[in-house]
Amino acid sequence: MKINSEKSKEIIISFAQDGNFRSTIPNIKIDGRVIAQVCHAKLLAVTISQDLTWNKHVDNIVKKAGKRLYMLYQLKRAGITQKDLVSIYVTVVRPVLEYACPVWHTNLPQYVSDNIEVIQKRALKCIFPGLDYAEIFRRVNLYTLNVRRDSICQKYFDKIKVDTHRLNYLLPHKRHNEYNIRQQNVYPLPVTRTNRFRNSFIPWALYNCQ
Repeated sequence: MKINSEKSKEIIISFAQDGNFRSTIPNIKIDGRVIAQVCHAKLLAVTISQDLTWNKHVDNIVKKAGKRLYMLYQLKRAGITQKDLVSIYVTVVRPVLEYACPVWHTNLPQYVSDNIEVIQKRALKCIFPGLDYAEIFRRVNLYTLNVRRDSICQKYFDKIKVDTHRLNYLLPHKRHNEYNIRQQNVYPLPVTRTNRFRNSFIPWALYNCQ
């Protein structure tokens, strides 16, 4: 594999409050070209920040999904039925807000999660004007985006637990209990010293999805 120096970017993962640490790290050169250092980088449509927070990624997906809401407004003006509008929202707008969510969902602060939920509220308010958010859920069998992301993470963790899954090696060895003990977890719970690590996907799943 040959690296294209013109398209390559360098991102330094650090939790330091002072950004001046970058000046102490020498620049990477490829074919004599200095690789630019960036604070954010997009990998497979997921925006990764140097401090491993997901605010920038959420800003991007909210902006992208917000642009697609314009289509809903236009289709509603054209007389499309509410049922069809819900189907369009579910297939065109919502997937943008859930793409690769096992990577970032478990580490979201509440206020960032609420920013994502605003898009669904706007979409459903457009489709069902005058109805309460909870009432809309009862009518069309939808759930909050936070609940859906929890469910997606749970399902993905269930796939990883299969021995043949390519990410199964990330899980700790299974427990083999000869006695009927109170704690029936299949995997031992990891020792975590920081909330950042505990809320990353694998530890979060071990604590919440067994």
